[in-house]
Amino acid sequence: MTDWNILIIEYESDVIEKFLGYDINTGEFRFSSAIKEYDPHTNRGTTTTGSRYCFLTPPGRLHPKAQKAYDDFCKVKEVNIKLKYEF
Repeated sequence: MTDWNILIIEYESDVIEKFLGYDINTGEFRFSSAIKEYDPHTNRGTTTTGSRYCFLTPPGRLHPKAQKAYDDFCKVKEVNIKLKYEF
């Protein structure tokens, strides 16, 4: 995955984090399931469902396709969303 960031999603009293970025294998954006672990030194992460992610770039600015998904998701009034890493 490239051009990615971690979403912090707050809904009611729950807070979860998910990876959002550009999947170079499919040419589309990808949301992960909830993050279990992210290691910034190796730039790898795992999710609660067991998926493993290897990031080719550091977290930061989103790919335009991922940015559009983020912008659309932010329109949901019941959910508070922000990016974890500034760029």
